[in-house]
Amino acid sequence: MELLECAQQDPQLQAFIAIAGITAEDLCLLQQAAPKIVPVVPEVVESLQANLLQQEQIAAKLGQAYGNYAAHLGQWLTNLFSGPHDAGFLRQQEELGKQNVQHKIPPLYNAFIMSFLRAALPHSFGKNAIAREFPDGALTAATLRLLDFCQYLTDRAYTTRLLEVTGISKSLLDRLMTA
Repeated sequence: MELLECAQQDPQLQAFIAIAGITAEDLCLLQQAAPKIVPVVPEVVESLQANLLQQEQIAAKLGQAYGNYAAHLGQWLTNLFSGPHDAGFLRQQEELGKQNVQHKIPPLYNAFIMSFLRAALPHSFGKNAIAREFPDGALTAATLRLLDFCQYLTDRAYTTRLLEVTGISKSLLDRLMTA
């Protein structure tokens, strides 16, 4: 089953995809661009790794959790573009969120890594003349939407853990957060 079909079975994912505007065309575009993007993934990972190494505590935490974090991130980015974007992709993203929670990776780390990628990937597309092949910023837009979706899935894992630890219901948390 395709990612967008799977998301229709979860009202929150359905709403996210609808509001974010993630389309089948986005996912096809990412897979179409993958042969051009995957070769520049190491450059993006190296840039992030250099940034992380300036923050010793963060680099150590990610290293403890994932061993070779650069290889982990490189594989994740390759899958992000190459697909397939199906039920397995959705499960993998949800599992990565759970792993972050289990490894006690602070949500801040995930947020700034995604923030870095939101800037670095479009820059790399331009620098490597990949963006020119896809008109009207379509590649950048599709990439950003899928990164946002993946971050949302990780954030959900943290919310689930918060509910488990506090013993409150999702509806109560929603009311508390919107009161």
